[in-house]
Amino acid sequence: MNNIFKSIGGGNEIGASCYYLCCNNLNFIFDAGIRYESKRRYPSFSELLKLPNLDNFNDINGIFISHGHYDHNGALPLLVSKLNSNKEIICSDYTKDFTEVQLNILKKHAGIPGYSMYEDILVDKAIGMLSTYPLENKIKKNGYTFTFYKAGHIPGAVMTLLEIEDKKILYTGDFSDMSYPLVEKYSLPKIEDLDLLIVNSTSVFKKDDRWKTTWGSGESRVKDLIKRIFLYNQLNIEVNQVSNGVELAILINNELEKTDFKRMGITIFVDEPISKMLEIIKRREGIEFLNIKDFNERENLKNNGIYITLKKSIRLAKVNKIQLNYSLHESYEGIKELILKLKPKKTLITHYQEKDNTTDILVKELKENGYENCEYVINEKEYNF
Repeated sequence: MNNIFKSIGGGNEIGASCYYLCCNNLNFIFDAGIRYESKRRYPSFSELLKLPNLDNFNDINGIFISHGHYDHNGALPLLVSKLNSNKEIICSDYTKDFTEVQLNILKKHAGIPGYSMYEDILVDKAIGMLSTYPLENKIKKNGYTFTFYKAGHIPGAVMTLLEIEDKKILYTGDFSDMSYPLVEKYSLPKIEDLDLLIVNSTSVFKKDDRWKTTWGSGESRVKDLIKRIFLYNQLNIEVNQVSNGVELAILINNELEKTDFKRMGITIFVDEPISKMLEIIKRREGIEFLNIKDFNERENLKNNGIYITLKKSIRLAKVNKIQLNYSLHESYEGIKELILKLKPKKTLITHYQEKDNTTDILVKELKENGYENCEYVINEKEYNF
């Protein structure tokens, strides 16, 4: 039987990342995410049952979650609803803690407007299957081994090296190739004779430096929103997933600590779900964020500050509002460098925003450097390797 890769979400799109791999008659799923702005929320799980090696979902030999963002873990309750018995959902310890907070937000009885998606029992079942493993340790399973490597991007994000008999497959998940205040860049050894590289490539059509344009330059969006405090005294930043709120709170906190804004006594107020995620980071890293406090409606609305909340916060309806979702992704140059460093027998590019009439500079530059085995993944299309 041919070895097969198939994206059932998150191929030629950013959202609902979920990738199927069949190698040497073993079946794997990498990530199970949701879409943010779409009526079609979930990956096409029904596509999996069209494959010759899957009679039912219990034929899956391994489920891996790369990191704690909704577009990579938000569909886990739906996936586990299709299993007849419990299976491990394999991730890092950070990702397990983050995922528990995130999935609880999606419970129908959590009472958070716009986030009620799953029956509580399915969320609890998914959380109960999460199983953690350390980074840089080769873990032996039935018929295969895997090793996690640091991916950057957010705390706990991992790249997964899967070894099945004579085959080696690396799934990057989202990664960052520069170090930031929140995370260090990815760390990966030289992997000899890599058969397949599955690379998440959010920035594959963006040659600009997203960090500088969004955060680091004088005219960036994030620096601009801090300046708005002078005009409005209060500012509500709405995010569509709790982990984005964590990222922004920490990045803005670091900015306040090193600039004149500190003299203004500006405080970052975060709502309860974001606060829970921050507590995980505080506990694991042993650090405090001096400018970040929990949101309390009665006390805090009288204060100047930046409020970071999940979307549609009714309590802050009268506060000047912007929407900003930002994550620390790989750069265009980082994608190219990774592919040329590993030179796998085949590269499949996923998790990119398909654009009409886009000149594919990456493929051209890879060919100029002697590498040609690269394909862009289309959802629900099968790829052999």
